[in-house]
Amino acid sequence: MIKLLDPADEVFDFKEIFSGELKSIFKPAGYLQSVLELEHRPEQEKMARRVGEALAAEEPLLFEAGTGVGKSLAYLLPSIIFSKLSKKKGVIATNTISLQEQLIGKDIPMIRDLFDKVDSLKKYQDFRCALLVGRGNYLCTNRLSRALRGQGDLFEHRQRDELERIAQWASDGPEEGIRQEISPGPSSVVWDQVNADSSLCSPKNCQPDTCFYRRARSRVDQADLVILNHSLLFSLIGAGIVPSEDDSGVLFPDDFVIFDEAHEIPDVASDHLGISVSSWAMESFFKKLYNAKKGKGVLKRIGRTTDFEAIEQAEVATEDFFNHLHLEVLGERDRLRLREPNRLPIELFPPFGRALRSLIELADRADDEPTRLELKDQIKRGQTYLSAISEFIEVKDKSCVYWLERGGSRNQLIYLRSAPLSVASILAEELFAKPTSVIMTSATLTRKGSASTFSKQIGAEDVPQCLVSSPFDFENNLSISILSDFPEPMRGDRTIYLKCLVEAIFSLSSAQSGGTLVLFTNYADLHHCYEQLRPRWSKTHRSLFAQGKEFSRSELAKKMMEEGDVLLLGAESFWKGFDAKGQCLSQVILTRLPFENPSHPLLEAKSDVLEAQNKSAFREITLPSAVIKFRQGIGRLIRSQTDCGELVILDSRILNKNYGSEFLGELPKKSYQTLSLLDLSDEYHDS
Repeated sequence: MIKLLDPADEVFDFKEIFSGELKSIFKPAGYLQSVLELEHRPEQEKMARRVGEALAAEEPLLFEAGTGVGKSLAYLLPSIIFSKLSKKKGVIATNTISLQEQLIGKDIPMIRDLFDKVDSLKKYQDFRCALLVGRGNYLCTNRLSRALRGQGDLFEHRQRDELERIAQWASDGPEEGIRQEISPGPSSVVWDQVNADSSLCSPKNCQPDTCFYRRARSRVDQADLVILNHSLLFSLIGAGIVPSEDDSGVLFPDDFVIFDEAHEIPDVASDHLGISVSSWAMESFFKKLYNAKKGKGVLKRIGRTTDFEAIEQAEVATEDFFNHLHLEVLGERDRLRLREPNRLPIELFPPFGRALRSLIELADRADDEPTRLELKDQIKRGQTYLSAISEFIEVKDKSCVYWLERGGSRNQLIYLRSAPLSVASILAEELFAKPTSVIMTSATLTRKGSASTFSKQIGAEDVPQCLVSSPFDFENNLSISILSDFPEPMRGDRTIYLKCLVEAIFSLSSAQSGGTLVLFTNYADLHHCYEQLRPRWSKTHRSLFAQGKEFSRSELAKKMMEEGDVLLLGAESFWKGFDAKGQCLSQVILTRLPFENPSHPLLEAKSDVLEAQNKSAFREITLPSAVIKFRQGIGRLIRSQTDCGELVILDSRILNKNYGSEFLGELPKKSYQTLSLLDLSDEYHDS
């Protein structure tokens, strides 16, 4: 049991104090209700109490809290009070920026207001909260000054203008000093020369009063609560930047971690615990060192002819390597799993090695520390690339999957990627084996009321589970319609399917006075419908938007909320984390059940393992994943107690296939109506 001493050296029972504080806040007529005038939610009270128990016992917990429970306050308040009482640092990890903005811009100020107004809670009002993003997002003013002095060696004319724009922004006193605060966003080439992801940005060279990253690190070191995203957390774990084995924490020597949006963890952890090397990254690496055509680069003033030749030869060899992957290995395919070692060319290794030796010699000869540190950074980066390519060619780790794929806006970039077949054992060791609380929460962790599938994926099979349902009145506020005769999306000639899709979307959305969000599982169908709908939709004098066209996701969300009656066609990221309350989102149309592409190398490899065990990959992986995403999509519609809306499912497989019951069982209400395509024409289009 944790015991605390007060200034008078009296011994208090920690759990009793902690439990009492939470009870006074969350109980009926408690401080949330009586002071902040928030409605009492029994589900929120239960969650806060259970989170508090897990923190006090230093135990892990999986907690599903349905939409509208108010889970952010249910874990933030226990976390802050526990951190202040125990002196343990709290880490809150989210998957989306929008949730981070909600925590920092809305929930944290609300909690400060509560502590300020309640005398018995004033002792917690000085809690410190800090946001941490990847260091490459922060501006380092030391590197900025150096870049400004050497801009003639590093940048072209247009890039020098961009550098001056960044310098002006920095002089205006940005709040955090991160690239996301610059609009429009800075050029990657220029930002790479001034960000804090460099040995030049070190405690020796940079101080918190002048360097944004050092200032952020100082705030983090002093904070009771640190907010960051899943990607950064797993990147740090993957890079081994974690406490020593003697410490009890996950990211800090003595901490506890709460993951919100935890349903994303298996995918995010997989993405950041493997290899990712792109042709663009390596091209940029060489161009930064020395661009022979433009006479620019780090080596311009200190390099010898032999050094320039070594860099150029390595660049040509690397370009040949990726061209071979593009033309000979991938060919017409966009993605290919690499199953056997030594199937890719190795000719890039000798020239790449010579280039690294040249950099090492130059670093040893450099007479000023900034140049030496810059070169050492580039040497480390080059060695990382070379090691990753070597591992990839050797298909070195049998517990990982390796593949090639195309990417980028024009599909011209080549990526080498790998991911662990399973992250369960890694997360079990890095998270749940630690003697501290690791709490995971989301609105969608369970299937059939159990989080067993999720817990197995993350190595938490023995972790306690708890579930509270949404308090929203779905019976009265939500209507559900399913098209019983809609053509199957992948059967034969898709012309009929696509024609029906366009007609259904137009009929359904034009009959709505509010906004409609149409969720697609691929961009090809989305863009086809967008082009077909545009001429007809213009006659409604309402806006039509499509993800991947003119506007960013955040801009699309803003337009939907501002205009109130738009038709928005969205793909992957709109299935989750999109929050629009009121009439601006009155209808959600699910075009298809969200099954993953079974040909993805990672899913293919997992399927191979299951087949060897005489298990069904569809039942074990594909179906559970689709059900969770289905629940996420449905959750976009009803976001408050007063929200009303219509959910329409166009995929008739939910009624006609034996697995359809898995999806029907997850609907927030049991009653639904079935419609036919003829009903749409009569009931909607003619109206």
